Amino acid sequence: MAKVYGIDLGTTYSVIATLDDNGMPIVIENQDEGTRTLASAVYFQEGGDPVVGEVAKSQAEVEPERVVQYVKREIGKSDAQKREFDGITYDPITISSLILKRMKEYANEQGEDVKDVVITCPAYFGNEERAATKQAGIVAGLNVLNIVNEPTAAALNYCCREFKENRKIMVYDLGGGTFDITLFNFAVDEAGKATIDIIDKGGDDRLGGIDWDARLYDYIAEQYCNENGLSTDQIDNELRVNIKNQVEGIKKLLSKKATHSFNVSYSGDTTRIEVSAEKFEELTQDLVERTMDFVRQLLSNNSLAPENIDVVLLVGGSTFMPMIKNAVEGMFHSKVRVEDPNLAVAKGAALAAAIEWNEIIDKRVRGETDQFSEINDIENTQAPTQPITEEEASKLRIGIPQQVSTFNDKLSRSFGPAVFVDESHYMIDNLLFDGDEMPSEATGQYGTMADNQAAVEFTVFENFAKDRVNKHVTPSIDENGNEQYTDPALKVKSLGNVRLELPPGTPKGTPIEVFFRCSAIGLEVRATNMTTGETVNTVITSENTMSQEELTEAVKHMATVHTSGNL
Repeated sequence: MAKVYGIDLGTTYSVIATLDDNGMPIVIENQDEGTRTLASAVYFQEGGDPVVGEVAKSQAEVEPERVVQYVKREIGKSDAQKREFDGITYDPITISSLILKRMKEYANEQGEDVKDVVITCPAYFGNEERAATKQAGIVAGLNVLNIVNEPTAAALNYCCREFKENRKIMVYDLGGGTFDITLFNFAVDEAGKATIDIIDKGGDDRLGGIDWDARLYDYIAEQYCNENGLSTDQIDNELRVNIKNQVEGIKKLLSKKATHSFNVSYSGDTTRIEVSAEKFEELTQDLVERTMDFVRQLLSNNSLAPENIDVVLLVGGSTFMPMIKNAVEGMFHSKVRVEDPNLAVAKGAALAAAIEWNEIIDKRVRGETDQFSEINDIENTQAPTQPITEEEASKLRIGIPQQVSTFNDKLSRSFGPAVFVDESHYMIDNLLFDGDEMPSEATGQYGTMADNQAAVEFTVFENFAKDRVNKHVTPSIDENGNEQYTDPALKVKSLGNVRLELPPGTPKGTPIEVFFRCSAIGLEVRATNMTTGETVNTVITSENTMSQEELTEAVKHMATVHTSGNL
């Protein structure tokens, strides 16, 4: 039997899990720290291996300029920061790969052989963030079977043990840096086959526990300044780091006690400060309400009331804060379940990995290969790429609980090419829509604009439009490449370009077919000249992700890097 792994690549903490001999998920311990989590912090020590984990996090007090945290908030984003250490440039993809590589290495040190994995991401991540997450896995030397939404993974973990009948489930997922709210249908057919389907989702991939930390930091800094006759703009880096390094621990203590007193030592003096749980809740009430606004909106969008929901799962380390459970309980009386909030996503990812793996094996038995293969172009996989016999397959399949037969994630964005609607301007013609099941495919057919046109080149966009009838959306740039007004609510973003060369003498109106396929691990596009059959295939990349050449170089470099959990 093969073995696969699930990884929760978190903003503040990450976790790796696999399945035991009974098909149940188990977390692989981080033995460096005696915990089941790994702090998502990297310390680039001068002249040594990158250090990942709590030691790296604590090193921020000594060398803050060499410690990187919360990189998940930047991955695949246009405002991502590149950092240079000892002559080497690191972007969020390569920094994330170091976190993944550390988990891979400490698991392997315990006798595991981490190759084939599912990595999770927020349900609200777009194509670039998902593609960048996949690339981080590849750079770390992993074969990424899929990228699965974190709430879906959490639902898988819970449902594999709890349910044998239909349920409507809501997952409230508040992590260190992201927030997702997702509605699911858990359905069991007469044969006992269970399916988890997403109904709808919402959230904010820049709202999470570190925003609560920031409020607490501001309050403590203000109290310190009041005690010492300073203004907050007089706080230097040493004092700032001193306070910040205490904030997370104080937050955790305020989840268990009404007040907490602590010392802030600086410049030879010590200041005693007290914070109450009541004050902390007051400081962050608007953040709690922001999450609950998403809950209310999701219910409203689907014509549901709280009483229509059977179970609400609290997921993510930030749901340990009592104010969160109290707010959710206030709306969903006696329906809230708290089970391994900081481990559930990784456990569900391990189940998802097993399901994905078995689907690959079944395809190989049927002699099928995907048009866009789910096997990455690296050697680090156990998966067969050629047809196999049923006898061979039986040795490779992974046993999983019957309750998790299948699951379906859905697209978090709509996608389409920008095409001319008349001779003077073009619009986005959405082919795939927010809410479509993943993977999704669609085809559009268009015509060349003039005789002897040398090439067809179109820009690929993502957006939040859901109208399948009036599906033309104003692009964020015009045909001359100038920015133009679009509805901000649609969050239109250009992802890249596809160009198909045309032979001389191509007449006006020559049909060009455009094929889109979007899965959790990327957007693939094909353009075909329907007259000649000439085709161009591409996986959409952008300046926020790596080109194939950059990816190849990063893989080579990372293969020479060893990570450490200690100085």
